Amino acid sequence: MTLAAKLAAHPPARVLVIQTAYLGDTVFSSALFSAVARRFFPAVIDACVAPRGLDVALAFPGIGHVHVYDKRGRDRGLRGLRRVAARLATRQYQLAVLPHRSMRTALLAWLARIPERIGFAGTPASLLYTARVPTREKAFLRREADLAAALGAPPGAMQLVPRAEWLSAARSALRESREEKLAAICLGSEWATKIWPARHVADLVRRLASNGFRPVLLGGPRERALAQEVGAAGGCIDTTGNSVGEALAILSMCAFAVGGDTGLVHAARALGIPTVAVFGPTPSDVHLFGPRERAVSLGLSCSPCTVHGSQRCPLGHHRCLDDLDAERVASACREVLA
Repeated sequence: MTLAAKLAAHPPARVLVIQTAYLGDTVFSSALFSAVARRFFPAVIDACVAPRGLDVALAFPGIGHVHVYDKRGRDRGLRGLRRVAARLATRQYQLAVLPHRSMRTALLAWLARIPERIGFAGTPASLLYTARVPTREKAFLRREADLAAALGAPPGAMQLVPRAEWLSAARSALRESREEKLAAICLGSEWATKIWPARHVADLVRRLASNGFRPVLLGGPRERALAQEVGAAGGCIDTTGNSVGEALAILSMCAFAVGGDTGLVHAARALGIPTVAVFGPTPSDVHLFGPRERAVSLGLSCSPCTVHGSQRCPLGHHRCLDDLDAERVASACREVLA
């Protein structure tokens, strides 16, 4: 009997989706979450994420409880893993869906004694799964759609909905510019080689301002220095350092978003606003872009050179983003707004 048939005969009352990778991965898993939620309605569908992904998971439509697994902080090591697993066990999940291919994630579901654990085949972590799903897909959403299909669910779409308290905070932050057309500029990245140089961002800001847009700078606390440098181009609203939830709300109020291959840019796509994503060292073909979304890259022979990004260009020149001028990105912005 297939897992889909087994679950159809005995539908789970509680399901846990575990995605403890980067912020962007949590955004992508919103599509898997929506597919699982539709398939097993009216079951309670919870999520377990890394601290950075908390607000994103809270923005999943229909989310139940969100657990946080701080694997690099207070929950690091075997003791922390066991503590989180014990907390998960109290919820008595019947099914765990595991899009993250890590052994730590698999151990978490196994230690939590969740009887059905489904994830991708072909990894050491799959030894702890009760169902293993092969996939040849390259795109994130298509890979996770294979997991959904194994559960008997049609693929879902990425979707995030900001919470009321985030929208209230965002309105306060943007009070002076409420009547203006806002352009979200997502700064920074976890990886240095994915950051579009400040001089190009400043050039884009000037171009957008001259076309009647008020640029809004978004990013974490680490992006504050970059925001000050870019903001010198004039007229920017600097919201860097705010919570991810407030950033999601601000994004939802903007006419469009532009930035590198980062979590907030992909969150903008999940929020349904026109988006331009700037790619350098990472591949763009692992994403499925809609009609009002564009990927911009130079297509150099040396890129992409990494899946996630790196702290240094392996060739020492970083031309993939250093040579990517603002006009090329501005042209893509005009296309998604057309």
